Amino acid sequence: MNELVVIVEGETEQAFVRNLLGAHLPLHGTVAWPILPGRRRRHGGVKKWEVARQDIIRTLKEGRYCSTMFDYYALPDDWPGKTESCVLEWSQRASCVEDAILTDISREMGGNFNPKHFIPYIQLHEFEALAFADVESLVSVVSPLARLPNDVLTDTFGKILKTAGHPEAINDGYDTCPSRRISGIVPAYKKRVHGPIVTERIGLDVLRKRCTHFASWLHRLESI
Repeated sequence: MNELVVIVEGETEQAFVRNLLGAHLPLHGTVAWPILPGRRRRHGGVKKWEVARQDIIRTLKEGRYCSTMFDYYALPDDWPGKTESCVLEWSQRASCVEDAILTDISREMGGNFNPKHFIPYIQLHEFEALAFADVESLVSVVSPLARLPNDVLTDTFGKILKTAGHPEAINDGYDTCPSRRISGIVPAYKKRVHGPIVTERIGLDVLRKRCTHFASWLHRLESI
């Protein structure tokens, strides 16, 4: 089995990698587990690039494959490619950052480094975008928390998705990012608790079908 370490933004992503990818990737010959950024690894959050960079390099030098799972939303400007990505179409932003990250890490690792061992991934635009891949699954999880009937929730979330045109296009504005879209409708929604439940209920097959950038990452992980 190949070993893959995924450096993740927070506990939500940690649960996602542990529960979904951790169960799926062994079918493709890879054991995956998540770690939070930084030496203490007690708290997540989008860190300065140097913090994540040190974790990535340390993992690669240990001989393991490495990937990342950080939200594009609120990504610090010191991350490679972030400033340049802001002027691009939404569908190109994460790839711009990923390419710049790979270039930076490859330069640091030196000429003998095989870039196939590092598979950077930046989530467009936030983890909760994945929840919009299947509105019915999202409603099934949040409806016990809501004061609205299910048909109203389905219609409201459905309109958000229809307006954006794609789950990953739901943007990175402070009030319009995916998590605040959900919590604005269901205030009791807690990302750390309910986010992984929603994505587990949706499943990787649907996520792959409806979230293009995510599907590309999953394919690369399966191809290790």
